[in-house]
Amino acid sequence: MAAATKTKLSRLESAGVLKSAKFTDKDKGSIEKLSEAEVTLLIKMRKKRGAAPTGKHHLRPNVLV
Repeated sequence: MAAATKTKLSRLESAGVLKSAKFTDKDKGSIEKLSEAEVTLLIKMRKKRGAAPTGKHHLRPNVLV
């Protein structure tokens, strides 16, 4: 049996790029439309910048703008 593939949203959240708790279904759909290259780039950017400070989630890149 093949392993379940992660959604783009879950990959970005696991990498610390975003917090999806307050995202609308429309926001989530927009994220799923990102290309693999875009998702990979956002993850690489978060790794280079390091983790957002605790309690400072607003400092994460806004991928929906």
